[in-house]
Amino acid sequence: MTTAATTSTRTAVTMRRRVLGFTSVMVRGRYRGGMHRLRLFAITIDDVRDIFGADPALASQLRAVAAEHFAPPRPERAALSRIGPLFSRHRHTEVDTRNPLSADVDSMLSGGHIPEDRRPQCWKLLLVWLETLATQRLDIRLDAFETPEFELARAGLPSSISLRSLAARELGTPLRPEPTQIVGYSKHGHVAEFSHQLRRIHDEALEEFSSTMRSIEPVLALAEDIAQRPERELDLVVIEIPD
Repeated sequence: MTTAATTSTRTAVTMRRRVLGFTSVMVRGRYRGGMHRLRLFAITIDDVRDIFGADPALASQLRAVAAEHFAPPRPERAALSRIGPLFSRHRHTEVDTRNPLSADVDSMLSGGHIPEDRRPQCWKLLLVWLETLATQRLDIRLDAFETPEFELARAGLPSSISLRSLAARELGTPLRPEPTQIVGYSKHGHVAEFSHQLRRIHDEALEEFSSTMRSIEPVLALAEDIAQRPERELDLVVIEIPD
């Protein structure tokens, strides 16, 4: 789901802009210097919060997922034979601290304090766990989520159930968002109303809104799927991921 670029190619100008109810730094058509994405998950907010202070069964499952996903590459036997002195540096045996460590896993699953300098790694960890636990996942570009807002409002979508409203609630977990990161969720009832109103706007839209309606169809499909599962009352979680 993409939209045509409408911004100037002149010198970038930095400004602050409201995106999905959060303040975000925008650099003429680019958010914080890159084309960022939003990852949407169909999952109950209780399932998200249960990760922090997980019971033994869930903690065991999530530890296994983390170990598999972030396992360092195994060095070849020939490489091991050339490691050399005990304290020499070797790329095959060094721990990559840019990825989650066992201490990060412990902090998340215990619901304990998460140091600020380990937040990026913990967000990586949470995203992998949500992919395991969520019923569905959708990745879209941030600009493709923000750009249709004005056109949808013109077409008659109420501002109280706009696209940005899908991330209006805080997750309420010990893992705090990075500065300017878009993180939030909407409850099942709100997603159901959103899908109903957006479907109405989509099906009744004039030709001038056709490109906008096509661009929001993946989000509409996900929202409708959530709405059609009242027995689980799935919520919708939104997390921004830099490319």
